[in-house]
Amino acid sequence: MKIFLSIADRIIPAGDDSIGGGTMETAGVADWSLQRMPVELRNRLLLFLHVIQLVGLFFGGKYFTKNSDKNKDKQLRWMESCPIKVFRMGFFGIKTYVCMGYYTREDIWRQISYEGPVIADRTYHDQSIRDLAQGKIGVTDES
Repeated sequence: MKIFLSIADRIIPAGDDSIGGGTMETAGVADWSLQRMPVELRNRLLLFLHVIQLVGLFFGGKYFTKNSDKNKDKQLRWMESCPIKVFRMGFFGIKTYVCMGYYTREDIWRQISYEGPVIADRTYHDQSIRDLAQGKIGVTDES
């Protein structure tokens, strides 16, 4: 969780008008989706979080979560355009979950002036994602 939140903070940094991506709410939506992913693929993605953590040693001499924001950004930019396919694909896989977890949330919609989906009052096959997006379900760190 700590690695995911640290990455999310750099992919969508907090700003004057944004809380940033590294929140438990973002992680909760991403986790909801990861639980529906095939186990083998989910395990690869979770393993890649640890790869990012270890590769941080080459971008500041510390694990990713302990590096400065500057070194974290340098590492993620390298991974984004890395000629080694597994690093590039892994980066975009993680980025997809960060962005999905962040932009699914309705409190974020107001910040970016998005009025919501075209189909109003659509029923969901799993109401929990709608409740997460609306903030009706809270997310806690139960580590």
